[in-house]
Amino acid sequence: MEEWNPLALAAKANDPDTPNWEEAMNSPEKDGFWKACEKEIDTLKSMRVWDEVPRKSWMNVLPGTWAFRIKRFPTGLVRKLKARFCARGDKQIHGVDFFETYAPVVNWTTVRLLLILSVQLGLATRQVDYTAAFVHADIDNPPGYDLMSEEEKARQGVYVEMPRGFAKDGKVLRLRKSLYGLRQAPRNFFNFLKNNLEAVGFTPATEVDPCLFISDKVICLVYVDDTLLYARNQDDIDEVLAKLRARGMVLEEEDDVAGFLGVQIKPNAETGEITLTQSGLAARIIDALGCKDMPGVDTPATETLGKDEFGDPANCTFNYASVIGMLWYLYGHSRPDLGFAVSQAARFAFQPKRSHELALIRIGQYLVKTQEKGLTMKPITPDSFKMDAYVDADFMGLYGKETRTDPANVKSRTGFVICLNDCPIVWASKLQQSIALSTMMSEYYALATCMMEVIPLRNTVKAVAKGMGINEHCLTSFKTTVWEDNVGALTLANLEPGQSTPRSKFYDVKVHWFRSHLKPGKLEVAKIDTADQLADMFTKPLAREVFERLRLRLMGW
Repeated sequence: MEEWNPLALAAKANDPDTPNWEEAMNSPEKDGFWKACEKEIDTLKSMRVWDEVPRKSWMNVLPGTWAFRIKRFPTGLVRKLKARFCARGDKQIHGVDFFETYAPVVNWTTVRLLLILSVQLGLATRQVDYTAAFVHADIDNPPGYDLMSEEEKARQGVYVEMPRGFAKDGKVLRLRKSLYGLRQAPRNFFNFLKNNLEAVGFTPATEVDPCLFISDKVICLVYVDDTLLYARNQDDIDEVLAKLRARGMVLEEEDDVAGFLGVQIKPNAETGEITLTQSGLAARIIDALGCKDMPGVDTPATETLGKDEFGDPANCTFNYASVIGMLWYLYGHSRPDLGFAVSQAARFAFQPKRSHELALIRIGQYLVKTQEKGLTMKPITPDSFKMDAYVDADFMGLYGKETRTDPANVKSRTGFVICLNDCPIVWASKLQQSIALSTMMSEYYALATCMMEVIPLRNTVKAVAKGMGINEHCLTSFKTTVWEDNVGALTLANLEPGQSTPRSKFYDVKVHWFRSHLKPGKLEVAKIDTADQLADMFTKPLAREVFERLRLRLMGW
């Protein structure tokens, strides 16, 4: 059994931005938190979320809990204090008080795609937050519920303890609506919102993203209880919101999509650029790692990390896994330059050594120097439409870093970045699942992995572009080029489907599928010089000069 070093987990039990009841009610903000509690209860009562009923011995009564949060702007400044009364869904019983639970989540690729188009086409945008969103939706009932007796219906009900601070002796809550914390609540709300969007003229684009909805004038993206709206004309968005309100939905409007999921979105009207930053999250990472007073460095990684089985044990007081989680969110939304460094460090989240901690600290030092930086995108003019994918592999990059008996010792790393109109939209750095026996084999595996993103992304782009009224010529001339710097993989990719070379025959049957999608002028695999291969950033540590040159092309700085 693997053992944890307890120092690797030494961290505060609670995030100061998410206090428990005792911490909130004994903090300097206690008056603000209590007012937030009163507002929450008043809201839930006004929406008829529950009925107060006498407790019965046969009831499966779920505990209730208060969830407090200090909501901040992406810069770190306090925006508001929030209190939410939740049910303890972990105490639910399947088939008694919950049934289905799956709810889709929007792909961030789709969000980034619409950000690019909003700048390129000058779209009006609006962010919408639904007040007590989940409780808009009714509790889901089992099949045949309408045919049950009142006693049977009562036994199928969902019951929750009364809120702390507002309890009444002998009373419990029988839920009418999907209270936060219930396992089925996200699913119920998504279906509720989907039905309302369809009722006001939207069609779900389920073939590309189930959270993408398109009407004749407006595009809508749904992320749990947040909604992003895009249109050529602001009046069209206002009309949609008026229709949703008329259907009884309680919503709050933000000015635009300036801060979505903790990402600060800054448009520059003069240059036509848009910059995504997460300086507040970067600051929290720096603080967690204790790097605030350390000198900054020019690159996030200088070497390839192995398991270091016989290395010194971890001895820092920060929570390694927690820092990896924050870094992964930062990397995935606004900082692709961290790709290789974060991906390789994430392998050791469950048993880090001192060498892995030092690698994280170096990433922190890199953030010290680049904390305010982000992903700057400047789309090309709207009369053209193109996609470029850069793909690379590092053959046996771990060789010599792991023990010879470990299969990971000979694994290769895939890296790629896909750009729409010269703006990065998808990127990845990850070890290959299969063991490649040659450089060409590793490059071809990487190419196939990239194609798994390229082909469906083309369909998403076409669906969104059509919904935005982009002219037909722009769509018919839409070309995608996948840039490959390995001649062997390039040659193999451009063979007719079904053909292979003698050395590739044993493996290309697993990954040759994408060749049938290649069409001249539409989707091509082409040669690029290694010096111009942007995906190099995602497969190996680079010298400062090379790293900064590629970062300038990728990130804009």
